[in-house]
Amino acid sequence: MKVLSMMGRRHFRLGQHRQFYRILRSTGVFIVITFFTVWVLLPLVFHYSPGLQRFIVFLHTVASHVDFSRPELLGLLGTRNFYLTTDKDVSVGMWHILPLSLVHSAPEVKSDERDAWFEKSLKNGDPIILYLHGNKGSRGEKHRIEMYNVLRQMDYHIITFDYRGYADSSAVDPSEEGLVMDGKVIFNYLLENAGTSPIFVWGHSLGTGVSCHAVSELCRENKCPRGLVLEAPFNNLHDEVLLNPLSRVFLHLPYFDWAFIDPLRKIGAEFQSDKHIVHITCPIVILHAHDDNIVPIELGRKLERAAQQRQLREGLPLKFIQFDAKFGYGHNHISRAPEFEAVIR
Repeated sequence: MKVLSMMGRRHFRLGQHRQFYRILRSTGVFIVITFFTVWVLLPLVFHYSPGLQRFIVFLHTVASHVDFSRPELLGLLGTRNFYLTTDKDVSVGMWHILPLSLVHSAPEVKSDERDAWFEKSLKNGDPIILYLHGNKGSRGEKHRIEMYNVLRQMDYHIITFDYRGYADSSAVDPSEEGLVMDGKVIFNYLLENAGTSPIFVWGHSLGTGVSCHAVSELCRENKCPRGLVLEAPFNNLHDEVLLNPLSRVFLHLPYFDWAFIDPLRKIGAEFQSDKHIVHITCPIVILHAHDDNIVPIELGRKLERAAQQRQLREGLPLKFIQFDAKFGYGHNHISRAPEFEAVIR
């Protein structure tokens, strides 16, 4: 009996050792697979997938459940939905949101006469803001509508649109060059219809990269807007990728630039605002919140330092306005600041 008992204990301990080694082997296999997937497979997939690269930068295919033809359902009374051709086989969806003082003057029935009335209203002298939104979604996102409503209450016209590849615009692959072309064509449309009304360009997030590039070219063509507002801007896409929370797990890789940065250059997405901004010859205002966890405020400061080159050279106005983290405006809600109206005016 004693022998049997000792044999039983020996078998039990042997079983425990075997189970331990099985767990250890399984854990080791899991670690190796995870390591290979995260630090080898994912970088390879990203490097060789232009479609994935475009999606990560532009988020243009994120669904937006909005009836663009009926902006009044979103609380935007006195708004015209229309389309403009910006390139061969490219048309973009647009809204013209009237200043609050004109909302009840607009014809209600959709017609050619109504369209003509809206275009004529651009000449009434109220400031016109060409709004270039960030990536993801459409011109109908809630935080964007919140901004439009604040601006229209200040009696500004707002022209906002969806870049190619977004929402109800033509379903073509977006690129920096394409988005810049869309912005410039729409700006020229406004020049033709605004009379003496002042035109301002407003970019938010990715839209700051588009607007800096577009406005730098417009200024060199002697078509500079009256001013440029950059809300939550970054200095260039390279630095934005480096500081993005999703990149932290990959930063130590010696092939980080090869895997994640070089492909963005190949698809035409660099957004080097720090290089473009030195050619902009109109006043610039930069708005940034300290608690912005999408585009850190330090990138806005870097862009400010780049813009100071033109200020030192030509004395052009430049103002950086920061909003304390305690207010919680983050990346999308600077328009909620009590001082917002005074700042913009």
